[in-house]
Amino acid sequence: MNETWVTVTGNVATDVTWRRTATGSVANFFLMSNERRFDGQTRAWRDGDRLGIRVTCWRGLAENVRMSVTKGDPVVVHGRLYTSEYEQEGARRTSTQIDAKSVGLDLRKVCTRVVVIQDSGPDEGRGPLDVSDLVVVPDELTAPGYDGLVAPSTDGLPAAEDDEFPEREALAS
Repeated sequence: MNETWVTVTGNVATDVTWRRTATGSVANFFLMSNERRFDGQTRAWRDGDRLGIRVTCWRGLAENVRMSVTKGDPVVVHGRLYTSEYEQEGARRTSTQIDAKSVGLDLRKVCTRVVVIQDSGPDEGRGPLDVSDLVVVPDELTAPGYDGLVAPSTDGLPAAEDDEFPEREALAS
C-alpha cells in the first residue's frame, strides 16, 4: 500500500494536547492553513480555500512540540496524510489527519532561538525530556548578525560550512 506524504504550512489553531501512552508520548493539535490569492481585477489579495487538519506527533517529536509550539504559532508540518473513519451519534464520519514526522516553526513569520537536545539514542528509547538534556550555546559563539543559537561543533564554533559563514575564521581568533 502506498503512503501519502505531505508538507503543510499554517497556524496552530488549538492548544497542544499531550499525554503519555504505553508506547510513548503523543501530542496533538489542529492546524489551519489559509490560501491567499491575488485578484488581478481588483489588484488586491483575498482569502482562498482553507484547510483544517488534525496533527499527531509521537515520542520525541511529541515532547519537543509540547515544549516549543503554542496556539497561534506559524508552523511547517511534514508527515503521512491519512483519513480515519469513526461513528459518532449513529453517523459515520471521516477525519483527515497528518501523522507528523517533523514540525518546525515557519521562520518566514517568526524568529526563534534554538536549544539543542543531547542525543541519547533513537527517539523510541528516550524518556521525558529534562532541562539537563538541553545545551544552550552562548550568543558569542553564534555567527555575527544571527540572533539564534546553533549546535556546537567540536571546536566550539557554530557548526556550518565555511563558505556559508565566512565569519567563522574571525570567530576562531
